[in-house]
Amino acid sequence: MPRKPRIEYEGAFYHVISRGNRKESIFLGDRDRERFLEKLKEYKKRYGFILYSYALMDNHIHLLLETKRAPLSKIMQGILQSHTQWHNRRYNTVGHLFQGRYKAILCDKDSYLLQLVRYIHLNPLRAGIKDPMDYIWTSHRLYLGYNSSELVNTWLVLSQFSRNKDRARRLYNEFICEGLDEGEDMEFYKIRSQRILGDEGFYEEVINITKERVDMIDRIIKEGSLNDVLAMVEKLTGVTRELLRGKVRNVEVIKARSLFIHLSRLYTKSPCIEIAKHLNREPGALSYIDKKMSTKELSDYLRKLK
Repeated sequence: MPRKPRIEYEGAFYHVISRGNRKESIFLGDRDRERFLEKLKEYKKRYGFILYSYALMDNHIHLLLETKRAPLSKIMQGILQSHTQWHNRRYNTVGHLFQGRYKAILCDKDSYLLQLVRYIHLNPLRAGIKDPMDYIWTSHRLYLGYNSSELVNTWLVLSQFSRNKDRARRLYNEFICEGLDEGEDMEFYKIRSQRILGDEGFYEEVINITKERVDMIDRIIKEGSLNDVLAMVEKLTGVTRELLRGKVRNVEVIKARSLFIHLSRLYTKSPCIEIAKHLNREPGALSYIDKKMSTKELSDYLRKLK
């Protein structure tokens, strides 16, 4: 079954899960986890997303985050690729560290924020750790004030228990402990289209937010082919196919190449090697070129279709 494109827009709230390749370990020691958190903090500063919760297990990670102007795909590509490169250098290995495509579930923050934070912080239960305080590689201890960090925004969750920080932390901890008694409960995970966690109202809201963009793209990209994307990019930017495939490196052409890569990844099933072939580039160059266009610039181009 062909994979569906990510649902991405400013202010989107995701539960992200990424697993080790072949279910093998991602982190081989505490230094690996420390390095991942350092990189997470670096990309948070770069892209301005909000992180509400995390859990770093041996062979998978959980992140609960809200995007701003940078799309989730750009955020996760940077974090996972950077950590893979560091891991391969450290352990003298090659190849993939993470298993294929990470899972990103678009969630209704108003309805599910607390439940998702609890689910992530209780993830160590599966590893046989009965008390979440005994596992230091989640953000649970940050919520209780045992550590300080600029990485996680704890106040939105805590403020739902009380405006008094000490009382909020006590009530939050009681809420987490209720989950210990109940066990990990995934009944709230009624996911639509394998991508959306929310009720009918939230689903319709997401569709309304994204529909205009999808409708505009569908008018140009009819078959989901790379040739259709090329035609769209030429229409939007005025940069011809010959220039896209050539050696010209001025700003307009570079951004047009980035636009082509971005839209090809979102709206076609083409593998990286085919996308690179259409640009007359090596597959390894795609990530570098793709970074040359911001989310705002992408939106500005799409508005030209109106």
